[in-house]
Amino acid sequence: MPQPLAFNGAGLNVPQTLAAALDLHRQGRLTEAELHYRTILAARPDHFDALHMLGVIKLDQGQLGEALNLIAAAMKSKTPSPQILLNYGLVLSALSRHAEALDHFDQAIKRKSKYSDAHINRAAALAVLGRDDEAVAACRKALAIAPRNAQAHYNLGNSLRRLGRPDEALASLERALRLRPAYPSALNSRGMILQDMKRHDEALASFDAALALQPVDADALNNRGSVLLALGRADEALASFDRALALQPNDAQVLYNRANALKELERLDEALASYDRALALLPAFAEAHNNRGSTLHELERFEEALASFDAALELQPDNDDALGNRSNTLNALGRFTEAQEAQDRAFAVRAARIGEGDGSGAISAL
Repeated sequence: MPQPLAFNGAGLNVPQTLAAALDLHRQGRLTEAELHYRTILAARPDHFDALHMLGVIKLDQGQLGEALNLIAAAMKSKTPSPQILLNYGLVLSALSRHAEALDHFDQAIKRKSKYSDAHINRAAALAVLGRDDEAVAACRKALAIAPRNAQAHYNLGNSLRRLGRPDEALASLERALRLRPAYPSALNSRGMILQDMKRHDEALASFDAALALQPVDADALNNRGSVLLALGRADEALASFDRALALQPNDAQVLYNRANALKELERLDEALASYDRALALLPAFAEAHNNRGSTLHELERFEEALASFDAALELQPDNDDALGNRSNTLNALGRFTEAQEAQDRAFAVRAARIGEGDGSGAISAL
């Protein structure tokens, strides 16, 4: 039953109305809470708590422009608290204004150094900005304050993975999942790390567990398809990619992966169409140009294949796969001197990479 607004003989009783609004908000009765906050603001347009908490409701509802304006107005009416600085940063993050969000998380921490939520969200902003070393440090600060925070362990694992530290990353994800077993995002990230480690069966089990909890997760469906493809189960991989595309039809990476599955199934014309769709969305996708070229080579459309390899190499001049594939196509065209030059370049690139510590396989062929 809706709680009545509090009035006294002189008009609105603001403290009682605010208390009722906060109680409704805590119960998740957001429509009623909003009515109370707006009633307060009709009488007191600069009321800090009503502006702030109405902004939080709008953030939860995804109405980000209104959330930003409301919380900004609250901060003008009173010296910002750590909580409101955090919430303003969360709105900025949701708007992909990550550098500004980071500044507000930093301000919150200056006012309250042991504010684990601010450290966690600071880490997330740093990660999006490509500053994973700093993100790791921020996660560790959060965990020093709140060692059982599953999200902090999750964020730490993701940053460690991007930094090429898979064993530590996996340990962090495992800790997150011990604290929160029903954590689809952590299960998905755990699967990605296991896939990086070539532990494909375990990766598949992790993606399946994520999808059991959240069946409409396009990223997990795409990752599941990738690991099925690595396991040689191309039919199942294709089905997983198609489910992902039903959710995100304009995802160039999924279209590329789908094309790879079709190529594996020798459905070359369909593969070519899927590569073309991926490249229409993301023209600077070197791997798609390269694999499109190898598909055209198999279709004996050699001049078109050569153009695709050239497009890949314009984007990535040291792409040894594209150089090797270009060599094979030049041989098919009878251009043997150019083919040998491309092959020599491919071997030189691979040798340099091995010398830098990448011992991954030999030159791939079409």
